[in-house]
Amino acid sequence: MKKKTVTIKDVARKAGVGVGTVSRVINNSPHVNPKTKEHVLKIIEELGYMPNPHARRLSSGHTKIITTIFPQMVGEFHQLLLSGIDEVFEKEGYTSFVYPLYSENRYRFVRESSDFVLGTDGLIVDALNVDKLLKQYIPKNMPVVSVEFDSEKYDSVIVDNFYGGMIAGDYLSNFDGELFVITHSRKSKLESTVFEERVNGFIESIERKGRKVKKIFEIELDWLDAFKTAKTIFTIAKKALIFTTTDYFAFPVIEFARVKGFEPKEDFYLCGFDNLTLSNILNITTIKQPIKEMGRTAGEILLKKIKGYVRKKHTAVFKPELIERDT
Repeated sequence: MKKKTVTIKDVARKAGVGVGTVSRVINNSPHVNPKTKEHVLKIIEELGYMPNPHARRLSSGHTKIITTIFPQMVGEFHQLLLSGIDEVFEKEGYTSFVYPLYSENRYRFVRESSDFVLGTDGLIVDALNVDKLLKQYIPKNMPVVSVEFDSEKYDSVIVDNFYGGMIAGDYLSNFDGELFVITHSRKSKLESTVFEERVNGFIESIERKGRKVKKIFEIELDWLDAFKTAKTIFTIAKKALIFTTTDYFAFPVIEFARVKGFEPKEDFYLCGFDNLTLSNILNITTIKQPIKEMGRTAGEILLKKIKGYVRKKHTAVFKPELIERDT
């Protein structure tokens, strides 16, 4: 009697978790509780589950796998985006893999390994210039959706980052003080393209109002670097008006201000970008982008393409909005 093939659904059912959780464990995602990961790995070993995308493609024409490529994974943003994507694909029995493209070695693997592309039914590429970096390595008929970059070739899901920067500029320009920007500068073609757009929108806004930025600080995506930058700003400014192009930089700024006894909306003003959970807890004014909804929309578009839906290239654009709080 032929032994029944163990599927990812069998693992999920036995472990008492969702298919997406099993997928993230298999892919060694950092966004899984350590105890849950240990439990799922134990069930995988117990059942003898072995993913085999090529066998699935031969038997059904599909691997039931989709892959999301990120430039790097920092903080809550990517977790929210992935949760939106998984919400769509878990219902269809798909496994979702994540591939952070944060080094030349990992980029070389994509360029040189046919297994990478053949092992997936579709690609979601986040915050990278997919047209320049990946298009030539992707098969012509592979379903692809670009997120946070408006591709010329592929369907795209974007937030208007330039407009978001303008909103931040409109807000901070209402107050007296010196304007500062804390942002991340790309040092590699494999890094996110969104920060420049936000800075450009901010500058456009304040210049329309006859204001100028005192200084733009370009730093690594690092909490300590942002904390040190906050110290520099509060040292040189009598009253600082600070725009951080991600909430990830706003958190250490508000922490430095708290330690030194500076009061928001009295001694300084601060506006972040993303509206992550901690910005709500810390009452930080920020620019909201609908991250999970963007992931869900990207997933829905990709799923339709996998199922054979054909249409002209389309871009779904989400508008950011100001969430004014205590800073």
